Amino acid sequence: MATMFTIRNIPLIISTIFQHFTRGPPQPSWSLKLHLITKLFREYLLNGQPRTIEELQSVVFNKNFEDPHFKIDKIIIPHEYRINAQVNIEKLVKSYTIVIDPIWKSPKNDGINGEMIMNKNWNFNDQENDWEKEKIVIYLHGGGYFKGNIESYREILCELSKASGARILSIDYRLAPQQPFPAALCDALATYLYLTNPPDGSGFRQYKPNQIVICGDSSGGGLSASLGLTIRDSGLPLPAGIVGWSPFLDFTHSMPSFYDPTLDETDLVSTKPASYDSSTAYDEYKARTRIILRNIQQQPEIKLIGSDSLKRIGEPINLYIINEGFAIPYISPLLAESLGGLPPMLIVTGNGERLRDEAIYFSYRAANPEKYRLPAYEIDFDNSRFKSPTKITLEVFDEMFHAFQLFKVCDPSKLSIQRAGDFISKVIQEAALADPPPHNFNSLKISYHGEVRSLDESSIDHVLKWDKVGVFPGV
Repeated sequence: MATMFTIRNIPLIISTIFQHFTRGPPQPSWSLKLHLITKLFREYLLNGQPRTIEELQSVVFNKNFEDPHFKIDKIIIPHEYRINAQVNIEKLVKSYTIVIDPIWKSPKNDGINGEMIMNKNWNFNDQENDWEKEKIVIYLHGGGYFKGNIESYREILCELSKASGARILSIDYRLAPQQPFPAALCDALATYLYLTNPPDGSGFRQYKPNQIVICGDSSGGGLSASLGLTIRDSGLPLPAGIVGWSPFLDFTHSMPSFYDPTLDETDLVSTKPASYDSSTAYDEYKARTRIILRNIQQQPEIKLIGSDSLKRIGEPINLYIINEGFAIPYISPLLAESLGGLPPMLIVTGNGERLRDEAIYFSYRAANPEKYRLPAYEIDFDNSRFKSPTKITLEVFDEMFHAFQLFKVCDPSKLSIQRAGDFISKVIQEAALADPPPHNFNSLKISYHGEVRSLDESSIDHVLKWDKVGVFPGV
């Protein structure tokens, strides 16, 4: 498949090489190799022939990766943890039921498949280990909530484990449209409950919440933030921290960078809704969606959450939730009434990516929950009681695109993974202290070559003063 794709795109490769040496790369510091890889990846993601959802879900990148220094243990999280998670989530989404596909309550399998990545010499039953010093990361992969898998992430997770000294548990959460919102969130919460209270006889030792960090990229980064909100709003003990790499935080695409034409050549994210060939998954999704929309039309007295612009988008544009549900805070964490009271967070974005502004605005809202304006509509669930600032580290990498951490060919990828590892170690150490350091807010700008300096707020003033948060552009 990869060979055929490369052969098919030989003209694109030649033209990219010509462009690189005549007009220069899209970003000044990009090497020819990085220029070619991003160009081909953009072609694959944005300009490829329509495929079925099932075909996209079956793609595995770097399938046969192995690292001799690490071992992978297969884990199945029992269905009972999904049931426990569902109880919590149903309480939180009760006000939004009319826009939610009830099929999420009917899993197609009996448990959640996971992989534990760890140093090959590590053993759960090794009595020499000081368990109080153990740390673990729950990793939630990207893929727009409808594709992606744990096999594709083994290499990057080995690197994250090296950088942090933590075990990494990645899960194959349920994917849309077969299992839309809040199925992925339910599986993520079930994983958290499993780690903090494993079943007897499982051979798996219990982790305290302050030994756990939640991490993800793209939609997995958004899901990490959503899981943090879910844990907070359910009154459960908070994890030590959350890491979001290029997190997808706003389904309404309301922030200015999303449609910035200057990012057309630097990012991997498209502004156009995807199209899919007819298939069982897609046809069943459309049939179920028609039922939901008909129920909404038949009950006009029910108030839908969000800007009126969401009702005017037209055809559903996302497989995870219908347009009218985009503003649910556990789907678009950017739009939560309050982002205070969350565990320490590391939010990382590229200066050349479309999701940049939502990462910036989210970070400032979380660090200053009393200062930055809320969406221009009322949210039924009142979480305004969460007024304490969230400890935030915001990192904006120059010249970088969406989820650049997954591309080892560029130096900022390695640096970002190392910085994430340092953050994971630090927040777990601080969470164990009786008197942890006070909350603070670090907003940083990091050059392609690793120079770190404070982010100039005047350069993002238009983001912090944006008055159309939650409003879908152009409708």
